[in-house]
Amino acid sequence: MPIDDVRLATEYKGLLGPIKFRLFSLVSMPAARFAGLRLDQLDNETCVTSIPGGWRSQNPFKTMYWAVQGMGAELATGAPPFAMSRSMPERLRMFVVGTEATFVKRAKGRITFTCDEVSASREAIERSLDSGESVDCDLRSVGRDSSGDVVSEWVFKWNFLVMEKR
Repeated sequence: MPIDDVRLATEYKGLLGPIKFRLFSLVSMPAARFAGLRLDQLDNETCVTSIPGGWRSQNPFKTMYWAVQGMGAELATGAPPFAMSRSMPERLRMFVVGTEATFVKRAKGRITFTCDEVSASREAIERSLDSGESVDCDLRSVGRDSSGDVVSEWVFKWNFLVMEKR
C-alpha cells in the first residue's frame, strides 16, 4: 500500500506543532533540543529547519559549530521521510549512509536549512516499496543566515528499505 496522503498531512501537522516537536526532540534528539533546533516548515515540497546562534551552538571561534549545522541540515532532509514512514502500514528502515558538506561563509546568528527535495525522498520510498530492495537517495540541504547568504551546503545520502507490515 502506498503512502497515505491523509495520514501524511496529519503527520506533517503534528511534527510542526510546537508541543509535539519539543517532546519528540527531547526524547529522540536531546542534543538537538538543547541546541534549540526548530522545525519551521514541512510539506510535500519543502522542509525548513532552523537553529539559533549563541553559546549553545558556537565553537571557540564564535561561529556555529559544524556539527550543530549538521543537525539542522540532517533534520531538513530526514523529517519528511520520517513522517512518510509513520503514514504507511509497512515499516520503513531509513538511515544516513553518507554525507558531504561545504562551508561557504561563517555561520553566525540563526541559520535556516532548506531541503526542496521532499518529492525525491517519496519517490525513493515508493521505489523500495515496489521492488522490495533498499534504495539510496541523495537529499540536499542549504543553510542560510538571516541576510539570506549561503553559509553551508549539505548532501545526505539516505538509504530507505520498506519492510513487512508492522
